[in-house]
Amino acid sequence: MRSPSKILSEVFATLQLAIPLGGIQLAESAVGFVNTVMMGFLGIQSLAAGALGVITFYTITFMCMGVLEGASPLAAEAFGAGNTKRICQLLAQGLWLVLALSLPMMLLTWHLDYILMLSGQQENTVALASHYLRAIVWGFPAVLGFFIFKEVATALNRPQLISAIALTSIPLNITINYLLLFGKLGLPALGLAGIGWASTFVLWVNCLAAAAILGFHPWFREYKLFSSLKFDRELFAKLWENGWPIGLQFAASMLLFTLIALLSGYMGTTLLAANEIVVQTIEVSLILPIATSYAAMTRVGQMLGQNDFTGAKRSGFAAITIGIATMSIITIALWLFPEQIAGIYLDASHPDNAIAIKSAIPLLRIAALFLIAYGLNLIAMGLLQGIQDIRFPLLINILFQWCVGITSGYLLCFYLNWGGIGLWSGLTIGTTLATVFLIYRFYLLTSEIIQSQEDEEECKSADDDQTPVLQSVS
Repeated sequence: MRSPSKILSEVFATLQLAIPLGGIQLAESAVGFVNTVMMGFLGIQSLAAGALGVITFYTITFMCMGVLEGASPLAAEAFGAGNTKRICQLLAQGLWLVLALSLPMMLLTWHLDYILMLSGQQENTVALASHYLRAIVWGFPAVLGFFIFKEVATALNRPQLISAIALTSIPLNITINYLLLFGKLGLPALGLAGIGWASTFVLWVNCLAAAAILGFHPWFREYKLFSSLKFDRELFAKLWENGWPIGLQFAASMLLFTLIALLSGYMGTTLLAANEIVVQTIEVSLILPIATSYAAMTRVGQMLGQNDFTGAKRSGFAAITIGIATMSIITIALWLFPEQIAGIYLDASHPDNAIAIKSAIPLLRIAALFLIAYGLNLIAMGLLQGIQDIRFPLLINILFQWCVGITSGYLLCFYLNWGGIGLWSGLTIGTTLATVFLIYRFYLLTSEIIQSQEDEEECKSADDDQTPVLQSVS
């Protein structure tokens, strides 16, 4: 039976990591949130175009972050085992992987307008989205570099300064957005492109500041994290082997939102704008679950390095408890105040905006239910990554989110004429089923390993008891 005091201690230990990680996640989400709100100042057409730009850019970005996340459980395990040299090697190979991912993804982002046109989007909307994409694309290496720095700092149980950097960037992003959007202080009014350039500037400031912290701050100086940037083919391959399934999982999840956005755009600009309000609200609402997922992965990985699977299991269910508590509060807020939340993005007094807000209200209520399932899904994925169970969870999510979720959502949307509500309802059903399977898999795997360890200890103890008898007989 698990001790309540140990579980409570683990909850606090997880929160010590999750809270600063939540600050980082808040800042990352704030880039998309602030950009979307300021796009709304330019009108519904710009908001719809910006929605396409934001969601497609971050789909590609999060896919690459997933690949880089393969370093996280390895770094946490190395820290738990006291192997600091391996952490330095993992950081070096992570930076090489940033370079390898950035170049082709930047090229893809630059030419996304052709892909968007093939999806049936309006030509004017795609043209406006391209202005944003071809400005923010230059921040691609910076956002990935910052991510790998954050992962290493978290594995060392010291993400606080990285969080401070990220939070400081929020007012900086707002200020530069305003200057370049409207052309203040003698700067040109660049519209959507100005928002993209502002984001690029902020992403590079964050990346360089995080590198300076890891290189020179007393918290990290003893690890000499940049002592060698030599390419290690074997470890690089290990990172890729660990990371590509996570990247594919991130891509599959983000493509869900992209597909829903494309289907919404197919049904009209107003529904696309309403859907973007929902997506951005979900992104902000997932700050704590994502932070908890990273914290849980780190704690479980550290326990793995210490060969303490009982502790790993306890860490997992402490994280799930935190997730249920936080998501319940957020869900209640979304269900009770959807109109006020939608009004943050668009001025309700404008007739065109009022229609989009009215369309967003029922979508936000469905999204409230989706958030519980998806938030716990992210935490469960973090737990399984912590014990380096990566590929099977990917299959579970693809099976239920895509085969069940998207299929049922499509049928509800177009055959039962539920519209956007049908899309989000189907996705909620699929994600809920996937989450139940993932949590059960974590419980099953850790229980089996713990039982195996206990059996080995009993056998060893029995052998030790028999040894004196055998010696006396001889």
